[in-house]
Amino acid sequence: MKLTVERTVLAGFVIVLGLLGTVGVVSQRTIIGLIDDSKWVTHTHIVLELLQQASFRISQAEADVRGYVITGDSAFESQYEAIRRQIPDLISELRTQTLDNPAEQSNLALLESLISKRLETMDEGIRVRKSRGLPAILALGSTGRGRQLSVEISTLTAQMRADEDRLLSDRKRRAELSARRAFLVVLSALIVAMIAVIGSVVLVFRDLTRRREIERMKSEFVSVVSHELRTPLTSIHGSLGLLASGLLGTVSAKGERMLEIAVSNTDRLIRLLNDILDIEKLDSGKIEMRSIQCSARELIDHAIEVMQPMAQSQQIGLKVEDSELLIRADRDRIIQCLTNLLSNAIKFSEAGGTVRVVAKPAGEDARFEVSDHGRGIPEGKRNSIFERFQQVDTSDSRKRGGTGLGLAISRNIVEQHGGKMWVESQLGKGSTFFFTVPLAQKHNSDLQPSYVDSVDTVRTERERNAETHPAD
Repeated sequence: MKLTVERTVLAGFVIVLGLLGTVGVVSQRTIIGLIDDSKWVTHTHIVLELLQQASFRISQAEADVRGYVITGDSAFESQYEAIRRQIPDLISELRTQTLDNPAEQSNLALLESLISKRLETMDEGIRVRKSRGLPAILALGSTGRGRQLSVEISTLTAQMRADEDRLLSDRKRRAELSARRAFLVVLSALIVAMIAVIGSVVLVFRDLTRRREIERMKSEFVSVVSHELRTPLTSIHGSLGLLASGLLGTVSAKGERMLEIAVSNTDRLIRLLNDILDIEKLDSGKIEMRSIQCSARELIDHAIEVMQPMAQSQQIGLKVEDSELLIRADRDRIIQCLTNLLSNAIKFSEAGGTVRVVAKPAGEDARFEVSDHGRGIPEGKRNSIFERFQQVDTSDSRKRGGTGLGLAISRNIVEQHGGKMWVESQLGKGSTFFFTVPLAQKHNSDLQPSYVDSVDTVRTERERNAETHPAD
């Protein structure tokens, strides 16, 4: 179910990311179009301004020529010459700004021709005024050619400005449409993204609800197993033990062998059942770690005492290095971890071998080490063996016993103490399992004043099971 939740979250993230990417591309194109439209609006304003300046310069030039003709003042002539020099630059700028508009280019060519003719008439007026006086220029003005050119220039510039006004209106409308389109694109994308996020949240909520339902069903199953299977299995195991002991009468050699097999199988079922119950309770948080101050050496001695019969039956020596460390931990659960590790070390050691147990200081933690000289663990298995129902070699699991849950339970217990568990191994030379738990000095403020240091302490039901059926 966890994978379903992760996939749902990932799918929602991918959808939102895809939408954001699409929004980015569409928004970029829309904004680029909006910028282009805005540039064309500005460009049209520039053309209108240039046309306005051209009309004004012509009018100003005509006024200066009239002033000179009437008064003969050379200042008017100087002003006219200055304006005359500016007009070609205005025409050139207009030509550059209207390159995108062939109709305006055609009109501009006509305007340039009319302005050139009008300037010629004004130049002629100045020459006549200088050479023949005011009466001659008055006679020249009666022809009306200059006025006609002025009217044509005014009409043409007015037409060009009207064309530019229409173009400006069209470009403004396009710019507004682009702006509206950009807004709608972003708004639509945000709405779709919100829908995708809400949809992902709903799916995750549904998956979590389903997961909680499955957890509830698992808890109910564990309860059924606890009450309906473990009790009869224990009774069956006890009955078979009595039969095998001969207290209820003699049994044939073949019957004894069958009873041994039956007792062995019930032992295995009880171990499996206990391990499943333990790991489910640990995962669900139903087992509370009751940490107290205790001696690392006392816990090791207790685990050694529990595992000594198994070690002797397989001719394995158990060696303990002296340790005076005080730790802060749940005594029963740390003993359970040590018995699990010792059980594995004994099972996978050759007869005559030795298993070593030691506790050393490691900063603010105590580091427990359980070493053997067995066959070792391949590198690819050193992480997976801490998962549920995982073993180094499943082909001999029935021969050596074990459920593949012991290491998973042990790591869970250690992690709930705030420590960690790992293994170092060399093929053919053996393995060393490590785990850490906090030293007692780490919790000086709330240490309990006493701790149990006798191996004769009353044991829990799980420890009693461990003596008879050591977990793997």
